[in-house]
Amino acid sequence: MSNLIEARDLKRYFDVSKPWLNRVLEGGKREVLRAVDGVSFDIAKGETFALVGESGSGKTTVARMVVGLLPPTSGEVTIDGVSMTDRRQAGARRALRRRIQMIFQDPYASLNPRLRVDAIIAEPIRAFELLTSECEIRARVGELLGLVGLHADDGVKYPHQFSGGQRQRIAIARALASEAEFIVCDEPTSALDVSVQAQILNLMRDLQDRFGLTYLFISHNLAVVRHMATRIGVMYLGRIIEVADSSKLFADPRMPYTKMLLGAVPDLTMSGRARIAVRGEIPNPIDPPSGCAFHPRCPEVFERCRIDVPRLIDGVACHAVNGG
Repeated sequence: MSNLIEARDLKRYFDVSKPWLNRVLEGGKREVLRAVDGVSFDIAKGETFALVGESGSGKTTVARMVVGLLPPTSGEVTIDGVSMTDRRQAGARRALRRRIQMIFQDPYASLNPRLRVDAIIAEPIRAFELLTSECEIRARVGELLGLVGLHADDGVKYPHQFSGGQRQRIAIARALASEAEFIVCDEPTSALDVSVQAQILNLMRDLQDRFGLTYLFISHNLAVVRHMATRIGVMYLGRIIEVADSSKLFADPRMPYTKMLLGAVPDLTMSGRARIAVRGEIPNPIDPPSGCAFHPRCPEVFERCRIDVPRLIDGVACHAVNGG
């Protein structure tokens, strides 16, 4: 299966320093937040690749760089062979835009409250000139509403007249309106009730099977992506520290941080698996720890962890796992 998305050594730094004059007068120094610090991954056509980790790990920053909403400080993203950063490929990038969509965390904030639902869903159709006849556009909007489990008559309503789950269905319909092939899902269920989360995830799986969609799925909750993702990348403080097939990651997590995340997932099957308790908080990305960024919280820490940054070897970045 060929790769649709390739990300290579993505980095994104933010200068959060005080203004230059303040630094001169107050004796402060330049401060740089390393939100993403060397992330690489591939996503094959038709698969779901999930990025998981605590808030502040850099997942959303990666997602925004992949779709071109945020330029990387360095590194490269290509989608179907088209660079998202090379100025010489600006024309090819414009043609690619229709095939890329994003579903955001808060469905209400992502929908224009002044527009009716039919106008919201029709917007990509008009923008990309997929259809020109108003009759055809209305029929297509009704078809899309039906695909996501709503009725065509719901198009005359406004976003505030729907529940959170229904609003996310509208956001999914809007993403499908441009005939997208690659959809970035940024915490698409975290603002929803648990019972509604399952409905939205099942809908997304059904649509993926039906249209051959490719997903980049962002989440802080491993339980959410367990049956959704083909492969999972675990992020910590701007880096991917473990990546594996979904089934393998849940059956045999290798990195202590991954084990800690899994320990926070309720064990409904009462498997009796040993758990690592969640301890400490994610460090300040402006002043990260030396060596392995996880070492202040790691139960398996030893001296090298405090000095050397571990490289990703065989899908895991951990000195303890890779033989010290």
